[in-house]
Amino acid sequence: MNPFRAIIYVFLFGCSLSLQAQEVERTVINGRVTAPQGEDIEGINLYNISSQKGTVTEADGSFTLAVAEQDRILVSAIQFQSFKVIVDEGVINNKQLRIYLNPAVNELEEVIVRPYDLSGNVIADVDRIKVSTVGSGFDLSYENLEFKMDFRPDRQSSIKRNIAAEALNQGANQAGANLLGLAGLLFPKKKQTPKEVVATKEALTVALRQRFSNTYITETFDIESARVNDFIYFVEENGLQPHLLKETNEIRLLEHLHQQSELYKSRVQN
Repeated sequence: MNPFRAIIYVFLFGCSLSLQAQEVERTVINGRVTAPQGEDIEGINLYNISSQKGTVTEADGSFTLAVAEQDRILVSAIQFQSFKVIVDEGVINNKQLRIYLNPAVNELEEVIVRPYDLSGNVIADVDRIKVSTVGSGFDLSYENLEFKMDFRPDRQSSIKRNIAAEALNQGANQAGANLLGLAGLLFPKKKQTPKEVVATKEALTVALRQRFSNTYITETFDIESARVNDFIYFVEENGLQPHLLKETNEIRLLEHLHQQSELYKSRVQN
């Protein structure tokens, strides 16, 4: 066979496989998230890692999402530990997925669950995360943080000589720098001082590190574990917008991180 013709055949075969992978037929399913009485089930994020599309639950926990068999659905909420659900044949056939959140006592590194029957029912034992709410009367202005609040070390301060923490914060005062940065994210001014710009960048990096573990970034965005820190800084340097860190923008944040991961991997390969 002519070598040139063989190359053409291989190329066309590869294109065919690529098109087939992109044209996965997905089924729109109706789902519902339930939890013990008193738990908030509105606004829970469901992100299809495979299709890179997501949705959020209504006040009653209901949602709709397009899925295919073996898709991985990331379920996340500010008050619960995130976990993944693997879509099976039963979910597709019944066009239903019911997820029951069972708050667990011990936090797990990663939770991956499958429906336990053919009707698309899932029980997820997840750790409840403490959520702090800032009242309207709490002053987070730069002036108040800088001059009126007491950031002296106490029994709730971080451990002294924590090498990892020192490396992350580059020797900066953790309480002052991080809180100032977070204030800048929540209440941005029209023009920041150089000190506030640095604090805001630090806060972005710290917020991402606290939100997503190394394992999560590696498995969700296919980033080598040794490159996770570099990827985080790449995302921050490429214009990560603070508003994406808001609870209501969880899906948009995941989509943004996926796009950045593709750019990052392309840069590393080249």
